[in-house]
This record gives sequence, structure tokens and C-alpha cells, in this order.
Amino acid sequence: MKGWKIAGMMAALIWAQTATAQDDSTPSAGGYSPYKQYVTGSATLYYGVGLPFGSQKDFIDKSPTSNVGIAVEAMFPGHFSVGGRFMYEHVKQRLPRQVYSIGDGSDVSAVQTRTLTVAPLLAIGSAYLTDVTATVRPYVQLGVGGAFVSYAKYYGLLVDQKQGIRAAVAPAVGVKFRFGAQSNIGADIQAQYQHVFFKYDQLDNSQNLMINVGVSYRWW
Repeated sequence: MKGWKIAGMMAALIWAQTATAQDDSTPSAGGYSPYKQYVTGSATLYYGVGLPFGSQKDFIDKSPTSNVGIAVEAMFPGHFSVGGRFMYEHVKQRLPRQVYSIGDGSDVSAVQTRTLTVAPLLAIGSAYLTDVTATVRPYVQLGVGGAFVSYAKYYGLLVDQKQGIRAAVAPAVGVKFRFGAQSNIGADIQAQYQHVFFKYDQLDNSQNLMINVGVSYRWW
């Protein structure tokens, strides 16, 4: 429920910003905005916090300790952009020493360490609620692609591990800011639901609500 409350707050912020967003054109020598004339580019570096859901929360109930990424987009005149995004997420949890039954039917007394690494590579498309020249741009986004997943349980020196590449989808809502009508630097605040179709042992798909904050650079 905590994750859904955060997502609701994000959605309220986006719609509030829509009501106040201005169409601030960046002038050029010819008196027009290059954002309206050309396809421009944007690169964003992200850091975020993941809120696990479902079986992932049962496997490791901690938020990822490493959650970084980069997105590069082509910004079209009007209200759309397309691009690609890569994220790296890692989380680890250590359980107290106890006796565990392992796959061959034997028992082992050990400290169990659980790790999960997810690295999605997605094609992304965004639709914006304000024009390409606005300094505040709320948006909805869909990401589709694949993710490398590494699942592991360590029992001392013994390990039960599964790795693979699986399909992934990641719808999101967010808002982009430019720090002034003349600025190429901006920020991005985003809530993204990430679903990776990876099933093994205790993990019945990887599901997270990712709260991401990014710093972006825009060029033409």
C-alpha cells in the first residue's frame, strides 16, 4: 500500500504541474525555438529506490541498494519522444544461521545470503501533456524490452543460482523540468512499475515500483 500511496502522490503532482506549465520557447537568432523545428536529444542519469511487490518481497523484503540508470531519447516537436533506457538494480539480504534443507535432500547449517540482480534494457516511448518548449512536461511512458536476471541463495560456500534473460515491461508516469526557458539542464521525477517475467524457486516474476530521480541534459 505504501508504494501505491507514493504513486498516487506522484500522479497528483503531475496533474498540478500541468495546470501551471508555461510554453517557454528557447529563442534562436531567427526568432524561433529549435525544439519546435527539429528533432532534439535528451540524456538523463537516474538514481532510484525500488519498492518490491509479490514474491520478490517474500524473497528479499529490502529495497534495492543499487539502482542506477541512463536514458537517451529523441524529442520530437509536439508531444512525443522515443529512446532507450538501461537500469542496474541489485539487492542483498542476509538471514541468521539456521538449518536449511537444500535441493539434494540434505540439511545444512549455514548463514543464508540472498541476492537479486536485475538489469533491464528497454525501448521507451513517452507522451507529454505539454508542448516540447514547456519548462514543465508531465508525461506517461511505456518501456518494453528484456532484462538480465541473476537469482542466488548462498549457504556458506554452497549456492543455488539461476540466471537468464527474460522479457520486461515498465509503464511509468513522471514530470520533466528544465531549469529555465534558456537552460539545457533539467530534472526528471518518475514513478515506474517494473515487471520482469523471471520465475525460479521462490521468485514468481520480479515486480517493483521504482521511484526515480534524474538529472538531464538536452541538446539540438
